[in-house]
Amino acid sequence: MMKKRIVPVLVFMGISLMGSLLAEAAEIDTGRAFFEEKRCSMCHTIEGKGGKIGPDLSGIGSQRDEAWLMKFFENPKKVANANMMPVKGTPEELSALAAYLLSQK
Repeated sequence: MMKKRIVPVLVFMGISLMGSLLAEAAEIDTGRAFFEEKRCSMCHTIEGKGGKIGPDLSGIGSQRDEAWLMKFFENPKKVANANMMPVKGTPEELSALAAYLLSQK
């Protein structure tokens, strides 16, 4: 009797997890597109591709969290004394950009 109750719960959990992973992947793809649209690779390198003016962002996901990135996008000079303009975008675009950068580990 217990097995009959557990199986549907496990199936539901698997479907929920899969949906969550798909949503996260979509947000990362949106962030990647935003990174390309804003031409961030003119200055920044990811996975060996891009410019050398700004820091290599290949491992940024292991070094920063979403809150730090969001503050940095708003005011790079204040957060990291970086000589760059704030990143302009909607909250959703900036969140997707953060998700993309956090996937770089």
